[in-house]
Amino acid sequence: MDANKPLNEYNQSDVALAKTVFEQIQTIYERQYSFKPRPDTVLYHYTSAEGLKGIIENNELWATSAYYLNDSAEMFYGYGVLKEVLDKWLSKNSRSEDSITLGLVHYLRRSFQDLLEKRLLQPIYLTCFCEEDNLLSQWRAYGQSGGYSIGFRILPRVGVLGERLTPEPNIYTCLWTKVEYEREKQKVICRSILDPIFARLDETKTAQAMKAITDHPFYGVQKLCTAIMDILLEEIVRFKGKDFEVEKEWRAVVRQREFLKQGTHDGGKTPVPVYFRAFRGMFVPYVKLVPWKRDEKKKLPITCIRSGPMLDKTMAIVALCMMLQKNEFSGVRVQGSDITVRF
Repeated sequence: MDANKPLNEYNQSDVALAKTVFEQIQTIYERQYSFKPRPDTVLYHYTSAEGLKGIIENNELWATSAYYLNDSAEMFYGYGVLKEVLDKWLSKNSRSEDSITLGLVHYLRRSFQDLLEKRLLQPIYLTCFCEEDNLLSQWRAYGQSGGYSIGFRILPRVGVLGERLTPEPNIYTCLWTKVEYEREKQKVICRSILDPIFARLDETKTAQAMKAITDHPFYGVQKLCTAIMDILLEEIVRFKGKDFEVEKEWRAVVRQREFLKQGTHDGGKTPVPVYFRAFRGMFVPYVKLVPWKRDEKKKLPITCIRSGPMLDKTMAIVALCMMLQKNEFSGVRVQGSDITVRF
């Protein structure tokens, strides 16, 4: 393969046919990020007193590396679901050894297996939210420290990318996704991506075209594998075990995406602003989410804050109102939890 081969030396009919495969993948991707919370929905982020103080005073949220969440097995759970789908496909389908589809399945399986076994981790950062602001399971997670739930109003999107929360890294984008807890539904989601692509690649003319331009820099086989991995990753990052269903979780997912580019992507010349916090003897990577077109008057869309059940409600509310006023957050409803918690 010649990496420096001029584009005009590829058969343009083959290129045009291969391009239709990528257009199909683009359609699948657009379907993924079109499912978002409705504007004016309020989602709740649970945090500690220290976390709330940082959010208010710095006017920013932290998106933590997905591999350092409280349950570190979450990301690997999603990879396991995909592996199950790919293994089942291999057991039920036979193809010739030079099949584009078969090669793709082996590539995906091998790539995600490497992620599992060799910890070849792609940078993914998450901020987690719940649909309810007074969940016993969340208050218990904060123990006797009390904790807080912060209500964020989902604002109308701005342009193609605009989730109104912008990641600092200039090559990352932030998208909302709702967590799926049913394993069978998770497998259906994976198959809904893979099956139409496999069917297309099984077409004789499409397969011949892909083989003919296998090293094409934009529509070749390697680019195809990368694109499919990207849309699969968008889904498996929202898979979680059924035991967590009570959380009714949404996630703001921050990462570099193949089909969405942001800011001044300069090929890696500008260092990605990743920060670290100490937690339980480890350093945990995170990136910052700030208001869209941040300036001194643009505030995070906080609509309410609830203090946890272990705190004195009156004292907590008074101090919260003082902190909000000092940092120029207006119109925020403050209340306490009436839930009784036993430890």
